[in-house]
Order: sequence, then structure tokens, then C-alpha cells
Amino acid sequence: MENQRMTIYIIAFAIIFAVLIGLRFLDGSPVRSWKMVFLIGIPLSLFFGYYYNRALPEKPAALPQSTKAANYRLELERTCRRIAGVQSAVIEGNTILMDFAEDKPVAEFKRLAQETGGTASYFLKTNKDSIKITVHISVKGRDRYEMNYESNRGVTDEREL
Repeated sequence: MENQRMTIYIIAFAIIFAVLIGLRFLDGSPVRSWKMVFLIGIPLSLFFGYYYNRALPEKPAALPQSTKAANYRLELERTCRRIAGVQSAVIEGNTILMDFAEDKPVAEFKRLAQETGGTASYFLKTNKDSIKITVHISVKGRDRYEMNYESNRGVTDEREL
């Protein structure tokens, strides 16, 4: 970050002095001597460097991946509960448990499981490694469909129960 601040000062210094030197060679310009170039350029450079340094706030420190994954886990759980027909949805470790109020065709369950598993595998991984997500779907407490999804391979196993 300190290197970036110094770069801002150097860029401000270079731009202001380039403009003042250009004005020095124009006829009728208020900057007619090298002394004026330096007397105007140094305070302006310091002012603009300080201004840009303070006007551009520092980026906050990045959250650890585990904290991000925990926040995403809560949001994914809320999102799963909003799916039409879902009575309850819980994420336990790498398993997503979804209980539906009404039975639907297996193709619909497959589509929902693939979308949910893909999204969860992206948001819940805590490093660059592959993560395995299990999506378990039940209807009124009776097991109906289960799918395993790996982030680098896609659907690896699926079962109708």
C-alpha cells in the first residue's frame, strides 16, 4: 500500500510539472521562468498527491476464506428456503438437505439439485481445492433424490430413493 501511495505522489508530480513546463514555453503565459515552474509546481504536486492519497480510501483487509464461506452458507440456506415448494432447507457441513411439501417429477429434482450443488460448490470452497457437495431432497420427510456434486467434475453420483 505504501508503494501505491508513493506512486500517486510521483504521478501527480510528473503531470503538474509537465503542464507547467509546457506553459513555460508558451508566449503570454503567466509562467515565464524556471523559478516560477518550481515555485508553483512543488506546492501543487504536494497538494494533489496528498488529496488523492486521502480522497481514495484504503481497501479493507480481505476476509479469510472460511469467514466468507460461513457467510455464504447462511445466505445459500436462506435462498434454498425460498425455492417454490420447499418446507425446510438446511446446510450441514457439505450436505444440503431440502424437504419439499409436494412431490415433483424427478427431472425437476435433478435440475434443482444440479443448480443448488453447483452454486454451493462455488461459494463454499475455502481454497482452490475441489469440494464435494451432497444435495439430499426429500418430500414430506421421505427420501426422494440424492446427488453428489464436485466443483471440478460436476455431477459424480445421483440416486433416486
